[in-house]
Amino acid sequence: MPELPEVETVCTGLKNKILNLKVKKIKIINDKLRRKIPAKIEKIFKEKSVKCILRRGKNGIIVFNCNYVIEFHLGMTGKFMISNNLLQLEKHDHLLIEFYKNCFITYNDVRKFGYIDIKEKPIDLVNMNKLGYEPESIDIFSKYIIKKITKSTKTIKSLLLDQSIIVGIGNIYASEILFNAGVNPKKTGNRIKKKHINKILNSTNYILRKAIKEGGSTIKNYNNVEGDLGYFQNSLNVYDKEGLSCLNCKNLILKIRQSGRSTFFCSFCQR
Repeated sequence: MPELPEVETVCTGLKNKILNLKVKKIKIINDKLRRKIPAKIEKIFKEKSVKCILRRGKNGIIVFNCNYVIEFHLGMTGKFMISNNLLQLEKHDHLLIEFYKNCFITYNDVRKFGYIDIKEKPIDLVNMNKLGYEPESIDIFSKYIIKKITKSTKTIKSLLLDQSIIVGIGNIYASEILFNAGVNPKKTGNRIKKKHINKILNSTNYILRKAIKEGGSTIKNYNNVEGDLGYFQNSLNVYDKEGLSCLNCKNLILKIRQSGRSTFFCSFCQR
């Protein structure tokens, strides 16, 4: 599933291509996603221009010069593709946006867990979907985050995945963050010292910034709006490395199941 670095990369790619462009036509090809694509999307944004593109957690927001925005979530396999020519539509294409100046965008989603929705302005980005803090703001709000973690009996891995605390972290980056911080994913929040939580927060910023710089991680389906793969997967230390030697201590990377998800870690480096 695309996480914060992948969504940020997609939003940046869209900004570079469609900012200030005017919509000529929007066509729903297949409205069956996690949420049905609203039929009125074909009319509301016609002849409207893109003013900015934002990200909140794992959600993207395309802002137009009207009273509405397009909100999207990539789900498991969602992706936008941009072209200067309208090529033949692909299987699993769900939406086509045609701009003036020969620019076309399609939204493709094989597993249909993503969504494209319409929201009315003003968008409350702070409280949107009751989401937590953005990683770039955790330095400012660290004491609130530390308080939430130290009062919890949930595992630190589960707490990192909790979008009401810090947004944008998924399974891949949670494993990498905890390895970087040297914290065992099985440890509960109330058993972690404040100095180690600060390490986790620092590692969160470091790992996510590095992943954004490297265009995200392509494990299975992800690519950016130009069809290019991310390459942070080449920098992964533990995720999907079960049975391989830890780069730090040469002991084997372990894999366990937590809340139905795979967790990868080094039991020697992560205490």
